[in-house]
Amino acid sequence: MSTDEAPETEVDEAEASGESDQMSERTAKLIIGFVALAALAAIVIVFPYVAYFVAGIMACRGWQKTRGWIGRRGSEPESETDEVTAEDLVETLHEVANPNVFLADLAAAFGLSGADARALLEAHQIRIRRAVRNGNDTGVGVHRDDLPPLPHTSPEAPETPVDLHNQRPTTEPIGLAGVVVKDGSETTRHHQVRN
Repeated sequence: MSTDEAPETEVDEAEASGESDQMSERTAKLIIGFVALAALAAIVIVFPYVAYFVAGIMACRGWQKTRGWIGRRGSEPESETDEVTAEDLVETLHEVANPNVFLADLAAAFGLSGADARALLEAHQIRIRRAVRNGNDTGVGVHRDDLPPLPHTSPEAPETPVDLHNQRPTTEPIGLAGVVVKDGSETTRHHQVRN
């Protein structure tokens, strides 16, 4: 009987020592947590505004984690920015410009959220500045220098306008001894050169 009891006692001792290791680890975590809470309470008592700061940081981090979790779940519908063509975007930018375009105004024109409007501009590689000014208001948007040019409506090349103020007279030789001078008003003068 003594031989049978010896192995069981060793197993019981091993189980007891494993339980005591887990118990001591839990106890150590509880002690560390209690000390950390006591230190935090002491700091809040001495400096009460620290509590507001810490609460703000915790709320901000919680909001960021929640938004990330919602985004990873894929519950948000597909973005409407895929439906907007480059031509529509450029035309709307020029229509909304006053002389610059606020991101909020562009989002309202397409019925998008601010994040979707930003993603739309970034997808078309249009620079977004942190501060653009329209009258007395300043906000995030596209500066007039960063607006892409309007697309041409006709496939033909645009006609070049005639500058009526900068026409130079032209000369045409006539015969051996004369020259016809034409200026912008299409009046002609004959000059003859005699030898």
